[in-house]
Amino acid sequence: MSLTLPENFKTHYRNLSKTNRDDFKNIEIEEFFKYCGLPLRKAFRFNQLKYKGNSGEKIFQEEAEKQKWEIKPIIWCKNGYFVERAEEVKNIAIGATVPHVLGGIYLQEASSMLPVTALFHGHENIDFLNLSVGDLAASPGSKSTQIAEKMQGKGILLTNELSSTRLKALYSNLERCGVSNSLLTHYDAENLCNLLPNTFDFLLLDAPCTGEGTVRKNFKALENWSPDDAVTMANLQKKLIVSAFTALKNGGELVYSTCTLGDPENKDIVNYLREKFPNQVEIISLENLFEGAEKAITREGYLQIWPQIFDSEGFFVAKIKKNQTPETEQKNLKNIQETQDLRQIEKNLKKFPFTKATKKQNREILEILYSQWNFALPENFELWNRDKEWWAFPKRIEHFVSTIKVDRMGVKIGEMHAKGWKTVYEFCSAFGNICTKNTVEITEEQVKKVYAGENLHFENTSTLTELCIAKKEAREILLMYKKFPVAIGKMTITGNNFQWKNQLPRVLLRNLQ
Repeated sequence: MSLTLPENFKTHYRNLSKTNRDDFKNIEIEEFFKYCGLPLRKAFRFNQLKYKGNSGEKIFQEEAEKQKWEIKPIIWCKNGYFVERAEEVKNIAIGATVPHVLGGIYLQEASSMLPVTALFHGHENIDFLNLSVGDLAASPGSKSTQIAEKMQGKGILLTNELSSTRLKALYSNLERCGVSNSLLTHYDAENLCNLLPNTFDFLLLDAPCTGEGTVRKNFKALENWSPDDAVTMANLQKKLIVSAFTALKNGGELVYSTCTLGDPENKDIVNYLREKFPNQVEIISLENLFEGAEKAITREGYLQIWPQIFDSEGFFVAKIKKNQTPETEQKNLKNIQETQDLRQIEKNLKKFPFTKATKKQNREILEILYSQWNFALPENFELWNRDKEWWAFPKRIEHFVSTIKVDRMGVKIGEMHAKGWKTVYEFCSAFGNICTKNTVEITEEQVKKVYAGENLHFENTSTLTELCIAKKEAREILLMYKKFPVAIGKMTITGNNFQWKNQLPRVLLRNLQ
């Protein structure tokens, strides 16, 4: 299947190619049109929050072979791959396979992996423990989950999405991929940044755009295309990039990216920021981001990915560092920050529906988790309580929750009822792969049964007998598949019959291939 491009689109870019612009020097315009009309190669990342270390990569390789996927590395993302499926599995959606539903892989277009690679370029060994990172237009979660892999549960990751209809997909993907340190917000990005000046160490602004570069994935992307659309969109993008820049700390870094091609939404936006803050904006060249980046680098050091260069979507990526704020602006910023004094923060926190665990509560809950799962709370987290619910929140959330409304954060780990403790699925997804007690390894077919909503039956073994010492005693058991946490349920014994009662949330039930 190929695409017939709109004539006004082709005329527009043919005319631009005759203007001797730098970004058209090595571009064959007809080849560009040809690649715009070709189907897009499928790609995904294997999730390093679930596939940990060298053993994780080996397990991923084995699973890809089992699924009959032919994978080829993406040069700018060490855990990203192009994927071709064997003929006999081409009709099986990758999203309906066990590795996908367990959060082991994330389907993502290859060029879309570039902004996060750029965001942390030069900081490969950074410790995120006391850092704050933001993704200002986060849904459906492709880049947020990629950022979370790099952070490995440390620091705070703010994931923001303006569209209420897209929030559900964002949360679902964060949960599936085991992201534990996120704060999910629902704001206009400009307003959000204005509420959080001088806050973030790293920010990603993958800005709303006309989407010219996505035509290979979405043939309708250019259906009503007009060059005037870029002018309208640019007005929004200028506001967003300025507000994002003010939300950076001094020394902080911002990546601005779009999935479109023209200068009005790309170079011109970054140049607008440079003109507005001439003494503060430092452009970090991306010419050494990966081997071959020079094929797509602009004179300024931005990446302009045309579809034909790497057989991918079109994309634009620029990296910006915020240098020291001028003295006059520092005074203004200080005045803003002084309005959020400690008393105001304490007042706002009283409206927050969660309470930080006391030393006694902290000890009691952590003893339950250690006794049950051999689980110790990672150093970046603290326990908070709401009624019967217990949550693990990233440390240092007070500044955020006293300033903005947070829709969801951290990980719900369990509930304390009159009959005792109940561990919930969110704990399983985020922390299950570091639990070493009360776990049972299952097969791929059994995983499919769990996701179909079925209970599982096991033959009597010494291991199961040790897990459920007394007859008829129900005990929480975590099912694992190749080190992947699957679900938590109660194991009961009747005679020699061991039954695991499925407690997977109904919203997750589905038929897997």
